[in-house]
Amino acid sequence: MKNIVLCFLVSLAFLGTFAEGANFKPFVMGSENTEDNTCVWLRADLGGANDILPLKTREWATKESVTGGVAVKFVFDPGSMGIAAMEYKVLPKGSAGVTFYAKASEPLNLKVSDLAECAVTKEWKKFDIPWEKFGGSSSEPKLGWQLKFNVPYPVEKKIVLWLDRIGFESPEFEKNPVINPESGEDAKISSKELIYGAENMSGVISNLKQKKEFKVVAFGDSVTAGAQRFRSTWGLSKHKKSYDFLYYSHLTTLMNESFGYKGVKYVYFGHGGWTSAQGLAVADGEMVKEAGPDDLVIIQFGGNDLMGRIKIPEWKANTKKLIAKARTKTKNILIMGVPYGEPILPFAEGITKTLKELVNEERVAAFDFTKFSLYRGSKFAGSIYANPFHPDYVGHMMLAEMMLPMFTGKPASFPE
Repeated sequence: MKNIVLCFLVSLAFLGTFAEGANFKPFVMGSENTEDNTCVWLRADLGGANDILPLKTREWATKESVTGGVAVKFVFDPGSMGIAAMEYKVLPKGSAGVTFYAKASEPLNLKVSDLAECAVTKEWKKFDIPWEKFGGSSSEPKLGWQLKFNVPYPVEKKIVLWLDRIGFESPEFEKNPVINPESGEDAKISSKELIYGAENMSGVISNLKQKKEFKVVAFGDSVTAGAQRFRSTWGLSKHKKSYDFLYYSHLTTLMNESFGYKGVKYVYFGHGGWTSAQGLAVADGEMVKEAGPDDLVIIQFGGNDLMGRIKIPEWKANTKKLIAKARTKTKNILIMGVPYGEPILPFAEGITKTLKELVNEERVAAFDFTKFSLYRGSKFAGSIYANPFHPDYVGHMMLAEMMLPMFTGKPASFPE
């Protein structure tokens, strides 16, 4: 008989706000935490290379929450691993244990770090798990290398799981917190609002319709290099297919599927921490050398430029130089906007303006990565990110899904 560890449940029948001075601390990883950076670090485990496609687990920052107006929502479709996990920086001594709120689309036993099971219902409930359940104590907290949430496996039908207020309470758990649940649909964004200059992709669209073989040549910084892609899908960390699920590679997969052939391949040149100026120094030997007349070149720089106090006009000027180099080989050029991290926030409107200028001035296409991240505000921006600036596999693939309409003409929306 399965040994089920009971979690302490507190019914959420109260409205209002959390009592001021509540001794709650969120999980922390790096400079981010689960309360202020919803979805960042807490990501889905997609399993092995053969488990990933079609994408069976998705996650979003959602306003359906118990506090602060933002929670995390996981959708596990049949065949999903049913796992959400994160590492953490510190387990605070003197705390009572792990606390969080959860609800699901149907009643289920949610396993926490493989040791505790919590009876989640369709209504928000608070779950308090003492350190003793994980083999530790208040003076010596113990959890394992990850905080992990598992819905019942194998996942045989669609399950939606909401999590909020994940952290610790000290010196003991608060038994009757007063909360202010929020509900309602999340604001959506259409691919039509993110894609600029799709008319300049006529050459690529013609190739696809004619089922021509060509390459997607991605040239960029750490996003293109795939930094943080394994979070929390560590099973792919040493797999030869570990690059097959990034924004540019998954875009080739979607292109092939949409047009019914297998002739679109990908090549990438990614440099962690690089600026557009550094990209210019090697562009001839990488991007230009690889590209052919039928190929699509994706240029993805900017985050390190703007974080390094380079102003938008200089980033734009360097991007124009990169476009000129790419144009010596192909007219099929796509510029990616800048991924989100807090230092980018003051530049958001300027980035969108610059992308539109590049489209008009250079007759290229652009995808507004920045607007995609920030259209609901910074508290929701972590929906596709493993950490600031870097999507995980789920984020990369959802990014590709929003880019695909540039070539198919069939709009997509986010979140679904």
